Amino acid sequence: MQQNKNYLLGIYTRSPLHIGSGTSVDIVDLPIIRERITNYPVIPASALKGVLRQRAVDLIGERSSDVNILFGNRDDDEFADGKKNKTAYAGAMFFGEAKLLAFPVRSLKECFAWITCPLVLQRFVRDTGKNLNVPKVDCDRCFAPDKVASKGTVVLEEYPLTVYSAAEYQAVEADIKKIVDAIADISDDPVWKGELADRLVITNDENFQHFVTTTTEIVARIEIDPKKRTNKNLFNQENAPSESVYYSVCQYLGERKPGMTNACETFGALFPNNKACIQLGGNETIGQGLCEVKLTLLNGGE
Repeated sequence: MQQNKNYLLGIYTRSPLHIGSGTSVDIVDLPIIRERITNYPVIPASALKGVLRQRAVDLIGERSSDVNILFGNRDDDEFADGKKNKTAYAGAMFFGEAKLLAFPVRSLKECFAWITCPLVLQRFVRDTGKNLNVPKVDCDRCFAPDKVASKGTVVLEEYPLTVYSAAEYQAVEADIKKIVDAIADISDDPVWKGELADRLVITNDENFQHFVTTTTEIVARIEIDPKKRTNKNLFNQENAPSESVYYSVCQYLGERKPGMTNACETFGALFPNNKACIQLGGNETIGQGLCEVKLTLLNGGE
């Protein structure tokens, strides 16, 4: 019997990302999808599955049986032999939604910083099974490296956060270094790899929620009448900013269709050298949603 395999998908956004929740009567006409309880931006599992299925179709062909085995099939799907499939089967892959891990925010010093919080890190530990100790953080305080701090304060947007003293930091220094090392490996993007240790700010849960709720990009979009060259429609669109980092835990459950095996190798082939550059969300033709995705086999996944 095929054993389950657990994978970690690290998603690094290289351009603004818009996965919309539909129209809204609020100030923003086209908001992004957010978690109901935390209000954190999120990438739905259906978006990931759809994009990766299309990537599989592009790489190995629309009528390949491996595509249907991995991602599921309909009653009218044709297999490689040209025969119609009379029975629908669920896919062999389980996809979890992609949760936010680190969010870029403007910093008074050094341009920007990535912020995260204990709740986000605790969920990352729970989802991946990594052995990390997450420090507690008081409201309006933070753990921050010297590169983005000045005189004991980090200024993010217009909000100053007090940095823990050297003595307080020393007590959790080893834990924070282990956290940085663990999340640095989620993406091989050179900006993330090269700058994370100097730009990661661990702030309070409430402060984090405020920043991810109020500091996303709001872009005014217009539709031009091609004849009159005047504006026909004005609307505001919300985007998650570039340099945001998400993660998703996926699981290979085994083939549901009798007699089919080894499709798991096809899933790994979607990520040459364990990486791929894919487009997620809307506005593909104007360069939005370009993401680097890294595939890692989690411990205990075999």
